[in-house]
Amino acid sequence: MKPTVRSLAKYRGNKCLNCGTPLDIVDKYCHQCGQLNTTKRLALKDFFTEFFANFIAYDSRVWRTITHILIKPGYVTEQYCEGKRIQYANPFRFFLTVSIVFFLMLQVALQFSDNSNIKITPQQANAGIFNVSLDSTITDRKDVINAMRKKQDSLGKDQNVFQKLAMEKTIDALEKDTLALSIGKEHLTQEEIDRSNFLKAYFEQVEDYGDYQRSHPNSSTENALKNLGHRIDSKNISRFKKAKKLNAYQANPIEMINVILPKIPLFLFFFAPVMSLFFWLVYARGKWNYMEHMVFNFHLLTFVFLMLYLVIAEKSLTGTSFIAGLFMLIIGPLYLYKALRKFYKQGRFKTILKFLFINFVFFVLLSISSTLFMAGSIYLSV
Repeated sequence: MKPTVRSLAKYRGNKCLNCGTPLDIVDKYCHQCGQLNTTKRLALKDFFTEFFANFIAYDSRVWRTITHILIKPGYVTEQYCEGKRIQYANPFRFFLTVSIVFFLMLQVALQFSDNSNIKITPQQANAGIFNVSLDSTITDRKDVINAMRKKQDSLGKDQNVFQKLAMEKTIDALEKDTLALSIGKEHLTQEEIDRSNFLKAYFEQVEDYGDYQRSHPNSSTENALKNLGHRIDSKNISRFKKAKKLNAYQANPIEMINVILPKIPLFLFFFAPVMSLFFWLVYARGKWNYMEHMVFNFHLLTFVFLMLYLVIAEKSLTGTSFIAGLFMLIIGPLYLYKALRKFYKQGRFKTILKFLFINFVFFVLLSISSTLFMAGSIYLSV
């Protein structure tokens, strides 16, 4: 790259203008603080020249990192850990940039997409077994069973798998005469809440308030607590508001997705060190330290997000999911195997065994941590 005007030898001084360190005329940069050794005053031309020079230099590192991560599994990690780092973007900062941009784009796409097909209908929201209409014509168990079957048929595909299972189990139990018939839903009393331990009372109370709010959508928080016979205190008010917010999430999943999506990059940023610890244990007899395993995992997650860009592009342009299926079944597993072979340099048999074991542990850890993450994100947002 052509040197900038301010870096020419005729503008160099005998000391650093930033830290005062003595310099020679051959010193292009200060060896103490790294600032350019120049006495030339900053001009508009110099400013723009240096700006574009730095931008192009960073831009070339970004594209080199992207292309090598995509087509050379494990190569960037190998080069970076061997000390050849100036030509590649920082793995941690680059991962955060790629993931944050991806989720911002995904949020925008969700906002402008047609969400009508994923909203919960009133039938779905109220498809519980306690919403079966029972009038004066129902006199025995058989009439209740018939009413429940009629309700089940009317819901059709609107009922979810849990509601369908609950309905079928209830009908089956009624037919076998093993269930005591109890019509209607009794709400928790304040005495029952006070007697329960904190966690049990919390979840049961929020669920109970959710049921009440669905059947009385226009009732205010104070009136609802008064009708239920509960104390109007900060604890009960807070839990009723949480139940109301959870009902809103159930009616409009897009709102819940918008709460979770911005937090996913941060979740993955902290999930990668956990996986790196597991890699460190699996390859404990090797020469690699913990930070090198972490670099490998961040590059691996960056590859996943780069592939997700292609998945989103295909879905937006063609409406198909061919790349997603190909990635899950072939590209993803093959990439991980090749990356393990390239970076850790072990034989095929050992790599295959560790590949299978790593995948098993990865999905177990991801399932547990993502479940806790989503539950925590939802409950902290309400």
